[in-house]
Amino acid sequence: MVAPDQGLAAPGREASANADLLPVDVAFGDYDRTRPIVDGRVKAEGMALTPHTHWIGHFCRKPVYEEYDAAEMSFSWYVMARDRGEPVIAVPIFLLRMAVLAYVYVRSDSPVTKPSDLIGKKIGARGYRQTVNLWLRGLFKEHYGLSPEQVTWITSGPEDKDAGYVIPESVPVEIREGCDALENLKNGAVDAVFCTKVPKQYLNGEPWIRRLFPNTQEETQRLARDTGIVPITHTLIMNKNLADREPWVAENLFHLFDKAQRTADEVVQDDPKRISLVDSVFLVEQQRKSYGSNPYVHGIEPNRKVIETFVRYAHEQGYISREIPVEELFAPSTLGL
Repeated sequence: MVAPDQGLAAPGREASANADLLPVDVAFGDYDRTRPIVDGRVKAEGMALTPHTHWIGHFCRKPVYEEYDAAEMSFSWYVMARDRGEPVIAVPIFLLRMAVLAYVYVRSDSPVTKPSDLIGKKIGARGYRQTVNLWLRGLFKEHYGLSPEQVTWITSGPEDKDAGYVIPESVPVEIREGCDALENLKNGAVDAVFCTKVPKQYLNGEPWIRRLFPNTQEETQRLARDTGIVPITHTLIMNKNLADREPWVAENLFHLFDKAQRTADEVVQDDPKRISLVDSVFLVEQQRKSYGSNPYVHGIEPNRKVIETFVRYAHEQGYISREIPVEELFAPSTLGL
């Protein structure tokens, strides 16, 4: 690998007329905010970038820093890997945020309307570790009066071995190999489920299933206003050997993805008619009112509270051995971005 050149040099580096661009493999989900990288509307400086797009789950189930120079990655898996000293470091680009309250479901005939109603009951999930679940457990404990130890968790299999996560002994867990969390909810074997995507049963309008909160969107917006938190679930990571050897790459990747985000945002904010939703004009106005003009903001300082909250929740739930300072999670060349 060699340094960038010919007008594409990173800040602080001299361009070399004869050097090749640095080849970098990068993988991420096919989002509106990454599409400008794939279609060439924004270009990487100093790098011959090879982009790979995958479904979102690809970045939750394997150590992608062993497969790519840079990649999207589950935030929970990343902080665990960083805590263990594995060769990975993050760039403060946050490729996925989620309205996590929207991913909790109960039966329509259930009396449960708030998290504390689940004390002493059973919650089903495909797995315990997922980043969405970490956020939900942390928020439920801090803001809604439900601790992880106060319910029994029913999962469909053991945790991902590669992730290295062990559920704390104080948390009651039953593993039912091959069971389906939604079927367990339907037949009454569990009282609620945590999901990583909206269930097809709910999307299809099956009458037996509803979200936990009576008005989940309103509750999500209220929580964001009160706490300033829009949960981050995925970040951008790099192979640490590359980041140490070529520190300018992390900075250039930040600028690349940040510009792609702004390009995607401009499309929506300039003219909502470009979105294939009839209510797009109202939705854009509502989003701006609820979350501000830039909810997908990148960089450390605008996201410090969200990151610190996530790290605190991860430590409380046994994902990491200590509350890792924010500055230890991100490449040194990106700390001021």
